[in-house]
Amino acid sequence: MKSLKAFLLLIGAALLSTSCGFDVSYQSSVKTSTSSSPALTEIAKTDKDPEVRKLAVSKISFSPALTDIAKTDKDPEVRKLAVSKLDFGPALTDIAKTDKDPEIRKLAVSKISFSPALTDIAKTDKNPEVRKLAVSKLDFGPALTDIAKTDNDPEVRKLAVSKISFSPALTDIAKTDKNPEVRKLAVSKLDFGPALTDIAKTDKDPEIRKFAVSKISFSPALLDIAKTDKDPGVRIAALERLSDLN
Repeated sequence: MKSLKAFLLLIGAALLSTSCGFDVSYQSSVKTSTSSSPALTEIAKTDKDPEVRKLAVSKISFSPALTDIAKTDKDPEVRKLAVSKLDFGPALTDIAKTDKDPEIRKLAVSKISFSPALTDIAKTDKNPEVRKLAVSKLDFGPALTDIAKTDNDPEVRKLAVSKISFSPALTDIAKTDKNPEVRKLAVSKLDFGPALTDIAKTDKDPEIRKFAVSKISFSPALLDIAKTDKDPGVRIAALERLSDLN
């Protein structure tokens, strides 16, 4: 009899354990289902309170829903959160080109890896910080050269120049850019003697001429500059460079 009671107790314990395990699993399943429910998307799109919408967005993983929210929500913080959860390139590109908030455009740009899209943004965005971020992610020489020659912000041009390695492009920028800092940066990346000599003889800024002189190794050119430059500092720099070479 005692053995029978013990056996029945064991069966009861096993059943209870199974029941509890099923209940935990079921509750977990409900939570998972709730977290991906269309109800969350509806709340994220329709609730009047942006904090409620943000909380709902934070629980959504369905990319089309996030894309829609990132493009349409009136609150920039809600849009920003939705963008942060996106990884679909075309959607990010569209947001980077159209959102009215430059911070959101920057966030979208930071997640883009498609070079043609980055080039287009780097050339057309109205905000220089957005353009700079796009340029920082580019490595396509012709696009960088075009930006370095045409962008209206010298800081953007400088960043583009810093990524160029094609000597003819650098020479052209060093000779033609209106901003002395941009020209100086281009000169710093040059090692072609005739181009450096030409810049050392013609640039209107004596500091840039001095900088070009410091990179020349052709003695006749240095001697000519030492004799003819109008600025005594440039003439001295040419003589000192000659001394270093001899």
